[in-house]
Amino acid sequence: MLACRLEVLPVQLWGAGTRLERGEPTGPPLGDDRDPGSARLARTPSRWRRARKYILLGAIVLVVAVVGAGAGVYLFASNTLSSMRRIHDPFASIPTRQRPPVPAGPAGKDVTFLVGGVDTRSPVATTGKQAQSRLRGRTDTLMLVHLIAAGRGAYVVSIPRDSWVPIPGYGDGKVNWAYYFGGPSLAVRTVEKLTHVRINHVAVVDWAGFRDLTDVLGGVTIDIPVSSYDPTNHVTWTKGVHDLNGAQALLYFRDRYGLTSGDFGREQRQQNFLRAVFWKLRDKVSPTNPLLIGSLLQAISHTVSVDSTLSNSDMEHLALSLRALNGGNILFATVPYKGTGQVGSQSVVELSPSLDRGFWHAFEYDTLPAFMQAHSLQPLGTTTP
Repeated sequence: MLACRLEVLPVQLWGAGTRLERGEPTGPPLGDDRDPGSARLARTPSRWRRARKYILLGAIVLVVAVVGAGAGVYLFASNTLSSMRRIHDPFASIPTRQRPPVPAGPAGKDVTFLVGGVDTRSPVATTGKQAQSRLRGRTDTLMLVHLIAAGRGAYVVSIPRDSWVPIPGYGDGKVNWAYYFGGPSLAVRTVEKLTHVRINHVAVVDWAGFRDLTDVLGGVTIDIPVSSYDPTNHVTWTKGVHDLNGAQALLYFRDRYGLTSGDFGREQRQQNFLRAVFWKLRDKVSPTNPLLIGSLLQAISHTVSVDSTLSNSDMEHLALSLRALNGGNILFATVPYKGTGQVGSQSVVELSPSLDRGFWHAFEYDTLPAFMQAHSLQPLGTTTP
């Protein structure tokens, strides 16, 4: 962090000094018949005048300190964001005619991210600045995050990792295969073909990144409504409120075998985790806490990879717009699906073509809550499995 050293130089404020120091007479003028007591009061500055001087001086120092700290945070933020690991433009290799058009009207100012949580099974980091391996893995988590312009709202929609979809150049397959086969570019092509939603940016993070971000925030608070047991990791999740550190949070949102709804329950947990992170950010991150901002930016740059078309100014602008978000204007949901099925030896999720086209249109044009209500689709509730 940048250190800001302030020196307060001697300042001659107005009204300073006594009449004697200025060589003026100290007694009442000739012919002045005022009360001697009032004359003494006139010669001596009042307590309020002295207090006013100190208040003014303190305000000046405070303003300088705030401006200096703000400049330090800004410079540190710019430097940190510049060091983030960038994914080579994933859109450059996609023919323009194969991409959805930019939405018309106000929706054209919105921003949509494809966010992938990558499970590489790698013992070292694979995303972010501290990546030590280029192992690709599959997207264990895949979400479209739609940020409505001017911070008016946001939609976070999960696409089940086993969704059976067309993968350009590879035929039909599970949606999480696309990243493994062709990296971010093929993942974008696959999701755009599926949703007809134009994606603006890509962000990828591995599980180690989720863990580290959670620890930087000092953990997250999760309310578990029903006790369950994870047989894979031998963890019992008891009913009630839990404060989870990074390692515990990782176990929480990766569990599926201890949940009656399997992968669908895990998606709810992942969204619930993101919601908890959001609330923690709102509670703890502010301009008066530059140390936490610095730690968070460092953690993000170390663990998250973003596409090279996302500039520092873009990220700063998005961060400012996110301050207007609250629990009432963020919607978490899963794309409509019919259920699970079998394709050869593969257990898959069958999406719902009759609803999906309208769902994604509402997603892109900022009317998703009304669409979901009209079709009795449930968003993420206040509690999850």
